[in-house]
Amino acid sequence: MQVWSPVGAIQGLIDTRTEYDHLFSIYVPIAIGVFVLIVVLVLAAVLIYRRRPPERAARWHEHNPLEGTYAVLLACVAGFLLYLTFTAEHKVDTVANQEHPSVVIRVSASKWEWAFSYPAYGFTVRSGVVGRQPLVVPAGEAVRFEITSLDVIHSFWIPALRYKHDAIPGSTQIATLVFRRGVFPGQCAEFCGLRHADMIFTAQAVSPAAFATWARSRGTAAAP
Repeated sequence: MQVWSPVGAIQGLIDTRTEYDHLFSIYVPIAIGVFVLIVVLVLAAVLIYRRRPPERAARWHEHNPLEGTYAVLLACVAGFLLYLTFTAEHKVDTVANQEHPSVVIRVSASKWEWAFSYPAYGFTVRSGVVGRQPLVVPAGEAVRFEITSLDVIHSFWIPALRYKHDAIPGSTQIATLVFRRGVFPGQCAEFCGLRHADMIFTAQAVSPAAFATWARSRGTAAAP
C-alpha cells in the first residue's frame, strides 16, 4: 500500500514522489555508470585490436577470476538496490496500514475502460473509450483503492503523483492515497490492446465538503 501527500501538509504521511525521486537518484547514476563502462570497454577493444592479424587472435575462451569478480559485483549492486527499494516500500506500507480511509473506491480495469465504484454511495463512474467521467476524491483524507482487472493486466497510473499499481485479473491490490487539491491526469501504463492509449482518466481532488455533495448526487452533479 502507498500513501501520498504533499510534504508537510499532513503530519505522519509519506510523499511517494520524494521516495521515488530518492530511488531514482540512485538507480540512474548506477545505470549510466554501467552503460558508460561497457561502451568504453567495447570501444577500447575495437581500437586496440582492430588491426591484429588473424593468426594473433586470442585463443582463451574463459577467465574465471574476472568473470567471478564481475558476477559478485553485479550481485552486490542488485542486492543494494533491492535493499533500498524494499526499505522504502516498507516505510510507505507501514504508514498506509495505519490509515483509516474516509472513502473506499473499487477500481475495475477492463479493455479499455476504468470503472470507479463508490460502494458506500452505491454508484459507479467510468472513464475510457465509452465514459469520460472524473475520479473524484476528497483532498487531505485517506482514500483506499481496491484495484483489480476483469480481463488482462492493466496498470493504474497517476504520473504527477509518481504512483503506479498493476491491476491483475483474479487479484485485488490495495492502495491508500492522500491527495492534495488539484486535477491529476491518469492512464493505463500496461499495454493492453489496440485501444490502450484511450484508457485514460482524470483524478480530481476536491474539498471534503464538495466531495460529499458530489457523492450524494451519485456522481450526476458536475465535479466541483
